[in-house]
Amino acid sequence: MAADVLVIGAGVAGMKASLLLASSGRRVHLIENSSVIGGRLIRCEDIFPAMECATCMVSPMQQDVLRNDLINVVTLADILSIEGSIGDFRVRIRKQASCVDPVACIGCAECWNACPVEINNEFEENLSKRKAISVPCAGALPNVPWIDREHCLRWNGDENCSLCAEACVFAAVDYTEVDSEFEITVSDIILSTGYQPSPGDMIDKFQWGICTGVFTASEFERYYSSNGPTSGELITKDGRKPESAAIIVHAFGTGSHSSINTMYSLKFLHYLNEKLPDIRPIVFLDAEYEPVALEDRNHQKWLAAEADVVLCTQIPEVHTVGDSNNLSITCTTAEGSFQAEADLLVLGTSMQPSSGTSKFIKLLGIECSNDGFAAKPEPGLSSVITSVPGIYAAGCSGGPLDIASSVTEAAAAVGRVLSDTNRGGN
Repeated sequence: MAADVLVIGAGVAGMKASLLLASSGRRVHLIENSSVIGGRLIRCEDIFPAMECATCMVSPMQQDVLRNDLINVVTLADILSIEGSIGDFRVRIRKQASCVDPVACIGCAECWNACPVEINNEFEENLSKRKAISVPCAGALPNVPWIDREHCLRWNGDENCSLCAEACVFAAVDYTEVDSEFEITVSDIILSTGYQPSPGDMIDKFQWGICTGVFTASEFERYYSSNGPTSGELITKDGRKPESAAIIVHAFGTGSHSSINTMYSLKFLHYLNEKLPDIRPIVFLDAEYEPVALEDRNHQKWLAAEADVVLCTQIPEVHTVGDSNNLSITCTTAEGSFQAEADLLVLGTSMQPSSGTSKFIKLLGIECSNDGFAAKPEPGLSSVITSVPGIYAAGCSGGPLDIASSVTEAAAAVGRVLSDTNRGGN
């Protein structure tokens, strides 16, 4: 019987790898530290460049993963230790109690409607509130809430609160459930822990957190999404309808130049043109960016963009205008200085190693790149091999990638796992 495989991270790369392994008859343990699967893709409304519906793409994959008998999905999970080597990795896992029976629950929302606690919703980039028992957003899968015991009154307050249990007519809420630990043995590990946006100290200089019209890429994605905090209405964070808008393409990122910045900023330009058709956005683009067409095939689309494109020779400076929430954006160009005002500003995307990627690089002893992602010692030979035999990096755990490339790397990692016919048999 073929040995099991561990996939860490249930984003698009992790789900694709799990499905491919299962289709080859391999049992998979898909470990996810959040309460849902789908990764950052489930935060998106559309997928560039065809602007396809993200939910239409990811939902069937999520359902296939959850229904596959060969895929053991473990959410709210934390990997405590990994020992051994290729062919015999021993993995210790802790699963946090959700205190909700996934079989009995139908996701009716009565439990969180009854909860009196409101806290910032991290899934929504803290742009909205959630309850102490909740799902991240409408349409999340599995559609089963979990109790955040750190904020639940029953665990950290003086009240013996049981309102969520009383509201559930299916008796799905179970306060007696406790965390559990278990150990598995696997032949190979696929690391698909994704990325995270840049930290706040990199974006403060753009008046983010000060001006209500400044959005990171992740925030803007959620504002546009139909299941986001504004149900898809593009307004400022204090509820104003914008009268002018701008995008800084290369605000920051993994180096000054990134094809991911191009992709996301073109996508956000589409969002602005669709929802705010009376506004002609101003786009601040790095004039020194001279990409190879194969590396950034979308860059030339700026030439035909429905926007006023300004070629900058330095990163623009952003200031508030007096006591208002309007923004003054200045930069230098080949012709001299340029200045414009806007009341909505979108900052180009930045991809940094996720906390999970950093954790497992250290835990597994994997060499990392200068940017902190899992290093590829032989990039000419393989895009997924790491410095530790039997451990493969797929998707953004190995660096910034778009969705199509992440899926391709997932398939490559599975190919590596299945290619060694001398390993994996018991």
